Amino acid sequence: MTDSPTEYDYLARGQLYLRQGNLEAAIRDFDQALAVNGSFAPAYYYRGLACRNAGQLPQAIADYTAALRVEPDYPVAFYARGVVYRQLGDYEQAIRDYDQAISLEPEDADFYYARGVAYASLNRYEPAIADFDRAIDLNPEMPNAYYNRGLAHRDWDNNRAAALHNFNEALNLCPDDPDCLYALGNLYNDLGFYGSAVAEYDKALAVVPDFANAWYNRGIALCNQCRELHEMEMERRCRAIAAEAVASFGRALRYGPEFPHLYLNRGIAYTYSEEYPEALADLNHALEMDAGLAAAYRARATLHWEMGNPIAAEADNQRYRELTGR
Repeated sequence: MTDSPTEYDYLARGQLYLRQGNLEAAIRDFDQALAVNGSFAPAYYYRGLACRNAGQLPQAIADYTAALRVEPDYPVAFYARGVVYRQLGDYEQAIRDYDQAISLEPEDADFYYARGVAYASLNRYEPAIADFDRAIDLNPEMPNAYYNRGLAHRDWDNNRAAALHNFNEALNLCPDDPDCLYALGNLYNDLGFYGSAVAEYDKALAVVPDFANAWYNRGIALCNQCRELHEMEMERRCRAIAAEAVASFGRALRYGPEFPHLYLNRGIAYTYSEEYPEALADLNHALEMDAGLAAAYRARATLHWEMGNPIAAEADNQRYRELTGR
């Protein structure tokens, strides 16, 4: 740097520090740039980026706002401020900022994508899908846009065919994306393609081995397979799949929080694997955590029948009927 550095010199070095992840040094240089020129909008903008990356979200908003005060037609500053508002859960304000960014630069795919995510966060799926459509028109190689459009179709109009198409398009562009693999597994599970669901969860887990939700839903898909095998009286195969389901739920418990349905479903898996004491312990624990969990009473009733205790089974069935009105 020269003996008399300008605001541009400090900005350039700060940008380098920012790319290197040295946020403290980057912020110092952006401070220096603003000390030289307090109306230098790029320094406010880049300091906002550094503050956002450092988790200093209110300061990031203040810097983006300062940049816009100096330079009102600064589309990426509106966009960046919208990103922070979305992180803070203020989706309406985020959308207003994205609107401004789009009005200034209507051909930027990222702006439409970000606004679509904000709309989807408010369950406003129709404009979200329209924004994802526009983002993909502008940039057909944007996997996150396909992924989020698939989620929107799944959650808005239950258009599973559209969701499947979009997840596959995303995976064509980014084959190892764990979130998309997980979402595709969930969709296959909903469609009753349990083996395909397990295969997608396995791919996601190969990328993120401690993905607790993937382990849990993998266990659910395996339990669904067990139910089908049990109905076909293929008990040996059922027990083998059930043991795998138990192991999946165990991994979910290792990597994530415990919750009643985890113990409920592991109890069901233990029942299929004919490990009745373990099943009873899990179902009891599920009901200790949530005494109103009707499905646990029904599962425990089935278990009591398997264990030869019809009186306890009827008591649990009665409690299930009281809770569900069935």
